[in-house]
Amino acid sequence: MDIQILLVLQALRQSIGGCLNSFFAFITTIAVDYYIMLPGMILFWAVNKRAGLIGLGSYGAACYGVSTLKSTFCVYRPWVRSSLIEPLPEVMSGATGYSFPSGHSASVSGMYGGLIAAYRKHKGLCTFLGVMIALTMFSRLYVGVHTPQDVLAGLLVGAVGTALVLLAERFVQRYPKLDWVVVVAVTVLCAMLLPYIYFKEYPMDYVDGKLLVDPIKMTVGGFKDPGRLFGVVLGWFVERRWIRFDTNGTPIQKVMRCLVGALLFVFYWTVIMEPIGKAVGIGIVHFFLQASCPFLFMTVYPLLFRRIESRTKTGDAAETMKK
Repeated sequence: MDIQILLVLQALRQSIGGCLNSFFAFITTIAVDYYIMLPGMILFWAVNKRAGLIGLGSYGAACYGVSTLKSTFCVYRPWVRSSLIEPLPEVMSGATGYSFPSGHSASVSGMYGGLIAAYRKHKGLCTFLGVMIALTMFSRLYVGVHTPQDVLAGLLVGAVGTALVLLAERFVQRYPKLDWVVVVAVTVLCAMLLPYIYFKEYPMDYVDGKLLVDPIKMTVGGFKDPGRLFGVVLGWFVERRWIRFDTNGTPIQKVMRCLVGALLFVFYWTVIMEPIGKAVGIGIVHFFLQASCPFLFMTVYPLLFRRIESRTKTGDAAETMKK
């Protein structure tokens, strides 16, 4: 049934001459990596710290769930299961590894689902975020890289991730001095998952002499997602205990935080983190590289802009006194 649905969508795609290909390719592209993390970061820096944390935490939890399930079930992509499926070539670079569950669907369900939970009283925003989740899920079907069960499982993973983050938030609110328990729990979960991903046996199926999914690449890729959860949680803990910045500031200050932060975030991701990961190619290195990104931009970057803004404020006050 799931393959039949993809074939119907494929026929629709071909019948309309591919006029929606670019649109859905764009939708599916912005559902991962720094594209999906930036909204949470921007909220965290300058708009609503709690909402940003819930979004980032839910995204991290969803990433952990995806890595666990992909490594466990090892479900092949639709075009492997049926030669009739012809995915869009332009999205194939983001459709590596196993199929179940959909990482894109889980990512948007985690991040946007977390924001829906944080802004549940804002119906317009929640509707928009819900539409983006639905569009992303449909886009993965439309471009032919996932089945309905893949995207529905991704939706569930994101929802569970959001629920767990909300439970963790409630726990910390009730027992604020036990916030370290959350860090320890996530550390233990990562310490359990990484050896599992590394040592488990993966299918070794060949087609025309070519290995369908390389276990080494799958292992390396599987280390990335839990790293993001670890980095978010550790960044949250360090900021909460020792930095404690707030989102207050002038409109100009907030805009500058977001613009500079976004540029630095993308630069770090694309120019530093990804090239190092590709050059080294060791799973544990990818884990810590992925963890470093949210950690640095939840701790070091807020510390820097808080000090810069404080000095600017002091300088303005001094100039006013002179006058």
